[in-house]
Amino acid sequence: MPRNFHIGRNDLFHVHTFRCGHAENVPDEVYIKKAVELGAAGIWFADHTPFPGDPIGHRMDIDALPEYLDTLTRLKEEYEDKIAVHIGLEIEYLPSFHAFYEKLHEDPRIEFMMIGQHTYEIAPGLFSVELSHEEKVELEHIGSGEAMIRGIESGLFDIIAHPDRIFRRRQEWTYDMTVLSRNIIEAAVSADMILEKNMESMLRKWYYPQFWEMVPNGTQTVVGTDSHWVDDLVKKWD
Repeated sequence: MPRNFHIGRNDLFHVHTFRCGHAENVPDEVYIKKAVELGAAGIWFADHTPFPGDPIGHRMDIDALPEYLDTLTRLKEEYEDKIAVHIGLEIEYLPSFHAFYEKLHEDPRIEFMMIGQHTYEIAPGLFSVELSHEEKVELEHIGSGEAMIRGIESGLFDIIAHPDRIFRRRQEWTYDMTVLSRNIIEAAVSADMILEKNMESMLRKWYYPQFWEMVPNGTQTVVGTDSHWVDDLVKKWD
């Protein structure tokens, strides 16, 4: 079951760090100081989780994970009288790494684990990043959606990041997208998981009202900034 925690309305949720390789190259503390300046009550870091062997790329190095956790733990203690610093991870559910997820879940420094499905595992050791563009257009939302549901059912995750982003390659909404969305939502509601409305998806036009219209009233949701730059954090706070 998801862990019990509260993300406040004055919290900045879903912030990345330089370690992922596609974010601003500044220390974590810069984000924290900016969040304090903005008047945020909390800041929730959720950098892209590395995988052993780095099968999909664009993630922090596996050797950087201990430093990520140690640095944020130190900053959490240092700033506890100014802002609540929260430590988490955004991660794709790939079945071959289930034991790795279990190990992460047991680490007391990790407060939350968030499914952020950008790719999926086609077969053991074969990932959708290797598909052609045409194949991704046709198959990516299906494989990613099914992987997301398996991740939900694993009981190892607490939040689902940008669940509608799996449809970003589709040109028009179809019946099979409705069915897949309903299955994802039903799994999330059954598992009492939080669904993230992602601001970066909104800016990139990867936000699909058709998906959110199916989410039942009372379902836990959170607005995430998905910030990779300090100025981006400010813009989205505004």
